[in-house]
Amino acid sequence: MRLRDWALDDRCYAVRLGASLMGVHLPTLTDAAALETGPVLEIDGGCLRGPADILQRLTSLPEVSRDWHLGIGEERRDAWAEGALERFSHFRRTALLAALPTDGIPPSVFRLMTEIEDRLSDDRLCDRLWVSGRHPGVADILLFPIVTLSQDLEVPLDLYPAIRNFIRQFKALPGFMTMPGVPECH
Repeated sequence: MRLRDWALDDRCYAVRLGASLMGVHLPTLTDAAALETGPVLEIDGGCLRGPADILQRLTSLPEVSRDWHLGIGEERRDAWAEGALERFSHFRRTALLAALPTDGIPPSVFRLMTEIEDRLSDDRLCDRLWVSGRHPGVADILLFPIVTLSQDLEVPLDLYPAIRNFIRQFKALPGFMTMPGVPECH
């Protein structure tokens, strides 16, 4: 089992982060194609693509606690979180690869952050500690790179108290790891 990834890609980071949280040793191979296509897991002689599918596969490994599998039944949440990560990844790549400065934060980024804030707030009101339920799951792992790396797009997190709470709660999980090149304050 090996992950083809690009260290500074947010989708690849989600997979590495999930593996670390689940206690899975996941060797990586740097692959520039992952910057465009996202992470690819080489497993059992085949390839699995996409952060949600890869993370769901990792939850089925025998060495992974069953707690990580609890949120899998909420496939709608996983699909929503994966869609949010794909949109954010596109916004972030566009901004970071731009030859000229951009004119502020695109409204679509604010809409995405507000959508995440609303989901986190609603979940908290329904006594859901995590997007995935009582234990963090795939959807939570997929959302974490969005909310922390949104600062690359100069999104002021002061506007999003539920997101700030989610970040603090997530960073306290055993096995948490930061993304290479990202300051601890993110």
